[in-house]
Amino acid sequence: MGFYNAIYFNLKQKNCKMKFIIIFQLIAFCICETNFNNSMLLDQIKSDKSWKDLKVVNKNTLIKIKKIDGFDLPAISVQRVTNIDPNKVKDILIDILNYNNVLKSSGSLKTKIISKNNQYLDGYQYIKSELPFISSREYYFRMSYSKIFLDSNILVHWYLLEKKNETNDLGNPDDAVYLDFGAGIWLFEKIEKNKYLISYRLYMDPGGSLPDFIIKKVNESSIYNIFNDVINEASKSK
Repeated sequence: MGFYNAIYFNLKQKNCKMKFIIIFQLIAFCICETNFNNSMLLDQIKSDKSWKDLKVVNKNTLIKIKKIDGFDLPAISVQRVTNIDPNKVKDILIDILNYNNVLKSSGSLKTKIISKNNQYLDGYQYIKSELPFISSREYYFRMSYSKIFLDSNILVHWYLLEKKNETNDLGNPDDAVYLDFGAGIWLFEKIEKNKYLISYRLYMDPGGSLPDFIIKKVNESSIYNIFNDVINEASKSK
């Protein structure tokens, strides 16, 4: 029985009005889920609304979370007040082939540039799992960095792409879990002369079958470590 035939059949039954309402809601939910892409996700984490304090790391660093409608996992943010020039942070973020030297807490990470122009780059990353029974992860992503297309307070933003039908030359196994739903954004706000609030906001579904409470802890730890690595690297060139 086809999908629309099933709707028609149910409309002819007793309490058809209620069944129609339920079916309509299910259709609307399915359409919403299907159309909720990474670009829309990026818009949600970009918005300053609904972020709530989670943890004060120190007097200058704060971790926040935000509920994303329709999803169990929250978005997460880390921010810090610093005197580091935001442009130095941006330079580090764009230099993705140097991530192995910068992101020291990310373990075994392989990165490749697929294409690049003045507005954005498409890249590929493979993260080797160091834990037993946990698969490695891989994904393609697009990072935008052009001031022409970004708001003035955005350093870069990125989102995951669908898997490409091409062979990468990084020598990675085929059993890695492919990630296709996630986005992140780096922002800054000038507080006063030579003082800035720099933040990194992220939503990432790591795939696989990990329990949500483990994923939340992993995401919280990962975003803080990445943020800290980047800021520490930028501080070297002050």
